[in-house]
Amino acid sequence: MLGMNPLTLLDLLGQVDFQRGFVVGLAATIVLLFVRQAGWMLVWGVAAIVALAWTGMLRGNPAAPGWGVAAVGVTAIASAAAFRVLLRQVPAWAVGSIFALWVLGVWGTVPDTERAIVTMGTTAGMLPALWPALRIRVGWEGALVAVGCLGFVVITDGAARTSSMVGALGMVGMPVAAAAALEWLRTDRRPSPWWLVAAQVVHVIVSGRIAGQTHQAAVAVTVVILSALVTGAGLAFGVSTRVPRRRKPR
Repeated sequence: MLGMNPLTLLDLLGQVDFQRGFVVGLAATIVLLFVRQAGWMLVWGVAAIVALAWTGMLRGNPAAPGWGVAAVGVTAIASAAAFRVLLRQVPAWAVGSIFALWVLGVWGTVPDTERAIVTMGTTAGMLPALWPALRIRVGWEGALVAVGCLGFVVITDGAARTSSMVGALGMVGMPVAAAAALEWLRTDRRPSPWWLVAAQVVHVIVSGRIAGQTHQAAVAVTVVILSALVTGAGLAFGVSTRVPRRRKPR
């Protein structure tokens, strides 16, 4: 998907740090089966922190830029707001999948992947919890913790290339643009969850393989913004389905 061949993915599965993250993710999935209201995203954030600590990766990078923490904070707040809107519009599995694609995109974008490998394992272990039949709450509030943890991975593993940090953090641009457009439209029609996930796939590819590889921060920001507007806002304006029954915010 991101220019990585199947051998790269097979190699990932064989790495100890991925496997440890996967074990923690599976344990977190079991916890969610008993505490469904805890929220998939919050539990993911806690599980990822535990996995990073277990692998010895919960440490900073001296080369990380000073603006990184502020950028992660803004991204986390924007993500929580966007997910809150989207969870009123589409099924929980779609929003969870958007975040999972973001984790995949980070791994495929940052130049140093030692921490991203761990979060990939955690995500793989927790994907079964997004199965619609389980009816597990995703929880937009947990985005503050989940994105904070993922942002830590971005600014540490991506410190060697500024554009990779811009591209990786900018992968939330599609849901943010879609949520903003839906709020502005105030329509009773809803975006298709399948198209929403497909739009995130496109945006992650553009943000990771184009913006994240430019080596120029200004170009990366421009590419991320344009991609977010085309995929997110374009989806909200152009692709909608029948109105489902009203759901409570999740």
